[in-house]
Formats: sequence, structure tokens, C-alpha cells
Amino acid sequence: MKQMNLNENWNLCSAPLFWDITFADEVRKKEDEWMKCRLPADVRMPLMENGLIRDPVKADYCFESEWIEQKSWWFLKTFECSEADLDAEVIELVLERLDTDAAVFINGHLLGCQKSVHYPFVKEIKEYIRPGRNELIVRVTTGLEHVDDQQLSQINWAVCREQDNGGKDRSDYRRAFVRRPQYTVGWDWGPRVVTCGITGDVYIRCMSKAAIRQMHVYTSDIREGQAVLSASVCIENLDMLSTRDCSISVSVCRGEKQVASEYRDCLLTSGDNYFDFELKIENPELWWPNGCGGQPLYQVVCSIECEGVRDEHRLKAVGIRKLTLDTARLDDENRKFQIVVNGVPIFCKGGDWIPNDSVYARVTDEKVEYLLKEAAGANFNMLRIWGGGLYESDRFYESCAEKGILVWQDFMFACSAYPDHLESFQELVRKELDYQTKRLGNYACIALFCGSNENHWLFNKYDNPRWNVEFRHERALGLYITNHMTKEIIRHNCPEIPYWNSSPYGGRLPNDDTAGDVHRWHNGYMSQNMEERIEPRLYDQVESKFVSEYGCIGPCCLESTREYMGGHALERSGKIWEMHCNVFERNTVLAGIEKHYLDHVQNLPMEEYLLYGGMVQGHILGYSLEAMRFKEKCYGALFWMYNDTWGENGWTIIDYYLRKKISYYFVKRALSHVKFIIRLEEGNVILMGCNDTLEEVTVTGEWGYVSFDGACRKTAPLTVTIPPATRLCCKKEKLAGEDYKAGIMMYLPGQSCAEGAYLQLEDMKQLRFSKNRVEILSENQKQDQTCIQMTCSGFAHGVYVAGDMECSDNYFDILPGEIKTVYVKNPEGRKLEVRQIL
Repeated sequence: MKQMNLNENWNLCSAPLFWDITFADEVRKKEDEWMKCRLPADVRMPLMENGLIRDPVKADYCFESEWIEQKSWWFLKTFECSEADLDAEVIELVLERLDTDAAVFINGHLLGCQKSVHYPFVKEIKEYIRPGRNELIVRVTTGLEHVDDQQLSQINWAVCREQDNGGKDRSDYRRAFVRRPQYTVGWDWGPRVVTCGITGDVYIRCMSKAAIRQMHVYTSDIREGQAVLSASVCIENLDMLSTRDCSISVSVCRGEKQVASEYRDCLLTSGDNYFDFELKIENPELWWPNGCGGQPLYQVVCSIECEGVRDEHRLKAVGIRKLTLDTARLDDENRKFQIVVNGVPIFCKGGDWIPNDSVYARVTDEKVEYLLKEAAGANFNMLRIWGGGLYESDRFYESCAEKGILVWQDFMFACSAYPDHLESFQELVRKELDYQTKRLGNYACIALFCGSNENHWLFNKYDNPRWNVEFRHERALGLYITNHMTKEIIRHNCPEIPYWNSSPYGGRLPNDDTAGDVHRWHNGYMSQNMEERIEPRLYDQVESKFVSEYGCIGPCCLESTREYMGGHALERSGKIWEMHCNVFERNTVLAGIEKHYLDHVQNLPMEEYLLYGGMVQGHILGYSLEAMRFKEKCYGALFWMYNDTWGENGWTIIDYYLRKKISYYFVKRALSHVKFIIRLEEGNVILMGCNDTLEEVTVTGEWGYVSFDGACRKTAPLTVTIPPATRLCCKKEKLAGEDYKAGIMMYLPGQSCAEGAYLQLEDMKQLRFSKNRVEILSENQKQDQTCIQMTCSGFAHGVYVAGDMECSDNYFDILPGEIKTVYVKNPEGRKLEVRQIL
């Protein structure tokens, strides 16, 4: 198969919205209104390059490009085709992503129309293409213009909007009817930037004799010393009348070494032909989630030769592993919700992932790779792809497989009723789900497919009484898709992958603690009670089996804040600042600073606001993640959210500009693969040891009470052994009558495999700290990094390396007598400054 890339040298112009497909000739006659562009391209990208609009993620510039929604946009390209190319039996044009309502013309012929961004446009073009110069025209609009009030009444206007939460410039009821990225109409964490364009690759593929149309590979068995990969292959005989001889080879390689293969001599009948293979691999290397083991990946290659013509299909991220979702009964009331990999129960830890830019077409592989590298570095073993955005690129899933990051994949439905009573809507969704399950089903990282984000929960009239929407089986408002259609498609395409109807879902009503997953908001950061929003110890009360969403808002660093403010003054009372504050922030950051650190916070300087606000976010996220790991019957904790679509005072731990927030380091420590956690339960101090690895861990440390100045030390040696992949109560004793405003219970390991842990019983501001200064023991430069060793005779809180530096750890506490080692990326060998908050 020959593939011709058509991404380069396009022209773009706008026209009135009413210029529909009948105006293609009028557009072609335009002479001086075209802009050069290359694909993928949102129309804003060439508009920015030509100085016609400013970047919509800065300041309030998103409003400057709202007019884009009221235009039709026309892409034009000419390309050459040779006589040899035209000799192919089948020539297909592929546009991988059209956003959103599109019509495609080639040489004046209307090839077809498409109304979904979530699967490719593919058409046979042999009868329309010619040798020499060819012309391709694509008309795109946002698709919102086709939705009216009468249609919205069919779903009772049941669409979540940020206007209801105070985000007056965000969201749009019409999104529910359009298969476009839902977030682009605005969400609590992002502006209204309604995308439009050709946002994926465009190419022509020329095929003759036979073509590999699909391959699905999964691990069907793992036994002592052997694994079996099952492969199903669809090969199309392109001759509509005749049979053809074809040789098929399926091989499995680990690096350069072939470890299994099978060859067949087959007779292809016209059209699709299906073949099943079982490939036995001796002494297989198993794939494991991050922290549990390695991530060896195999390459599976299907090669065919038909009447002298070859074709090949490669899967590069196949892992040998068995994965199940365990929902076994715990007792009369409760059930598990636990991912099991290769027979080992996994505690899922990580965050929720959203699109990386309001103008998502400009997101690079390098940006995605950096974010995934830092997620793995923060000890994530799972990311949940949120259902209001986009299905990610193939490179994203390959990288997750390489790094051991399991993917909880929502399908793209979020916070809304959907018109699945319409056959046209069902058809769009069926094509989307069929394409995406076939595409994603081969990746080792895929742990679970999920029907939607919060759609079932929204119909729970106890949690959302203002809706009170009535639905029936014949008018399911989107639940037919998640309850029936999606299950049917997964059963056909990849039945080995677990499916869950929605998130949250499970129990008597969605968001029930007794089964499934929960989104912990109303008794957390979205509580009407400010104290509940900023009190981390509330998370000790979690009884949920799997928390897949909850969060805490915190600011970016000063450099990122300046960037997204776009040159405007850094004033917390200004319009631009407020626009870049999450809708749900509502002065909670200041309230958190006042509770945990400072009095009289209203006139706090910006630098202190950013520092202490980051510390509060980090403290709440770190404490809450530890609280959920501590719970024996909680099997996963994913916080909202990991990454940003623009710069804001918001939920994330890495900002839009790829700078780590203070909270990143708290999360990294909380999710350590070997972790000790201390909590107080019913008057007992409990030391919990968490070991995510496949190796037994033995640690000897110091256990007991120590004062903040280090002078009073009532401790004793304690050796604990934690079996592989286990959470274990290592020590339990009655709380002694010590002064816990002047000291802490702690466990300080003597080995470097685990951080120390301590029990804090009062808010930070209520503790009586001594003025303990951190002592630098050594500072050594090796190649491009500096290694700093430090200690403190007493307790030091919030110790950090100042400046915009890449550190192995930062904003940490040092326990009395602890020696802390930090590595800082420092290629210039600059002198580093270590500071501390308390």
C-alpha cells in the first residue's frame, strides 16, 4: 500500500455561514482572501499567524475570536497524482479528524459530508482523481448552527452549563446534539473556544490486490512458562468478483528477536476475510503497571502477499498481560471495584486527563510525552481520559503502555442528556464507538472503557433535584448508548476489556459508596460549607470503593501567571485574573491560606498568595490521596485533574505551560510505590505500609513521639516487612498523652526506599513550631545536576529549592534528624538557594 501525505500547502478562507455546499464554485473563485496553512489546523492557528486574532488562551482574548462560529471555513489544496498511482485498484482519501460539520469535494465532486470529530472521513476516490493536478476542498463549520430550541426540548434542555455555576461566558445547550469536543464551548476550567478545522492528518492510500483492514491482538492465556496471544485479522480482497491467492504471516517480536510466528496460504474471497491466529510465546515477559514491575512491549506484525503485492500492519505497543475488573461481594452491602493485572490486585493511583489546549490541534507529541513522563515520575499508574474532550492520539496510548500507565477511557459523552432517540445520532455514535474500540483495543495500557462522564449521576434526582428529568426505554436521553449500544460494540470488537456504564456509577444510585466508583465533590471541594472545602481530614471518612474524581484548586507559579495574564497587571481583583480563576474557586484559596498558615490574608502580596496557595493545594491533595490508600476497601484514587487546557488558578498539578505546581511534589510523595501512612482511628495510632512492588520490602525505622525542636524523643526501633502488592497495618497502639501541638508521632525509615511519615492532629497554623533551620550537609555537581544533602535537628516544614528548577523533590518536610537528598537539574552549576516556610 502506498500512502501520500497531504498535510502541507493548504489555503484557508472564510465565507458567510449560509454559504453551504452549493457555494463551492464561488469559494474557488476567491483570489485574495486566502491564508497559507499546514495540517492539522484549527482555523485560529493561521488567523493567529497572520495577526488577525490573538491567542485565545491568554488574557481575555478568547472573546476576540467568537465570530469564528458565525462563519463557514473553506480549506483548499492542490496536489499531483501520477499515472502509476492511478493504477491502484482502490484509492481512498482519509481525513482523520474533521471539526465538526464538514463537506469534502475533490475536483468539483462532492465526496460526502460528515458530522463528527470522533472518527475519520474515508471515501474511495478512484473515479474522481486524475493524473496531474487535483483539487481538494473541505468546508467546515462548528456544527452548532444546526441545533434549535425545538430539538433541545426533546432532551428537556438537560445540559450542564457553567452559567449555572457562575461562568456566564461558558457553555452551550446545543453541544449535546453535535459530536464535537464538548469542552470547547467552555467548562469550569476552560474558556469558550469553539474549535473548527481539519484537526487531523490527511492522506491518500493506494491499494491493489488485497489490504489489511483490521487486526486485534490480546493475551488469551498466561500459564507456567508460556503465554498465548490471540490475533484476529481482517483482509479485504479488492476484486469484487474473483478469488485470490494470498500468503499471510503473523509474527511477534521482542526488540529485534522474533519469538513467535505463523504462516498460512489462503484463498481470499471477494470483500472481507477473517482469520484467527494463536501465537504461543515461551518464557514471556509480562507487562505491569508503573511501580509494580516492568513494561516489556512486543511488536505484532501481519504481512500479506497477494499476486506479488505486499501489505503490512504493525502493532507496536502490545503487552502480555491479563487484566480484569473485580466487583466481587465484600459483604451484604458492599462490592469491590478493583483492577487486577496478571492475578495481582492493583491500587489505581493518578489523575484525570483533559485536552491539553483549548486549541487542541496545536498540541504536539512532545508536550504529550512530557506530561506522561512526569505522570510516571509522580508514581501514577492510571490516567482517566475524561469524557468531555477527545480520544487521544495513537502516540499517547503507546507512551502510556511504555510507561506503565493504565488508561481508564471514557467515551466522549459528558454532563448532558443526549438525543439517542434519533437514528441519525445513533448512526454517528455507532461509527465512533466501532472505530475507537477497534483502534484502542490493542494497547496494553487500556484498563477499562467507560460509557460517559456523570451522565447517569445527573439523572439521580436526589443529587440533582433541579433537573427532575423523566426518561424511558424508548426515550433514554443518552442512556441507550451507554447501557446497550456500547456494550454490544465492545462485545463484538474487544470483549476482553472491562466496561463500566458511566463515571460515577454503581450501587442503588450512581455515586454510591457501596459499589463502583464515585466523584467526591459535594462532601469535598464543592461543598456549600467553606470549612469542608479546605479541611483535608474529611477524606479520612471516605468509604468509597474507588474515587475517580475529586480535587482542590491551587495557583500556578509567578512565571506562568504572568504568561496567561498576557501583560495585564497581576491584580486579584481584576477582570483578567477572575477570568483565569476556576469557576469553583470562590475565594477558597484565600480561605485555605487563612486556615492553615496566615491571618489577615486579604491584602496578601501576589508572591505569598502563590506560595501559600500552592502549599494548601498540595497539602489537601497529598493528605487525601494518603487517606484513600490507607483505607483497606478503597481500591483507587484519581484526582481532578492532572493537566490544563489553558493557564488558570485551577485544579491541576502541572500547568498549561508545563511548569510543575507546588502540589505536584505532594502528589508524587503520596503516591510513592513504597509508602508509610499514619492515621488516628478510634483512639489508636495506626501505621499503614503500602507496597505496590512485586518484591517484599523490609524496613527498619524509628517509631514514636518527637517534639518539633527534636529535644524530646520518645521513640524505639521498629522493623516492618510488607509482602508484595500489599497494604498492611504495621503498628497499632493507643495514642499516648503527649503534646501534639508541639510534636508529632512519626516513623522515620533508616533506608532510602521509603519516605518518613508523621501524624498531624492540628492545623498547621495551630502548631507550635521551633525555629529549626535546615543545614546543608553537602552540595555536589555531577554532569548537569546538583545533589544536595540536608538535615535538620528539629522539624522543618515546606523546604524548597528556590527558583524555576527541576527537582527530584521539593516543598517537603524534614523530620527531626532526617537526612534528605534532592537532585536538581542544574546544567550551569548555579549556586542553589534552599528556603523553608516553617
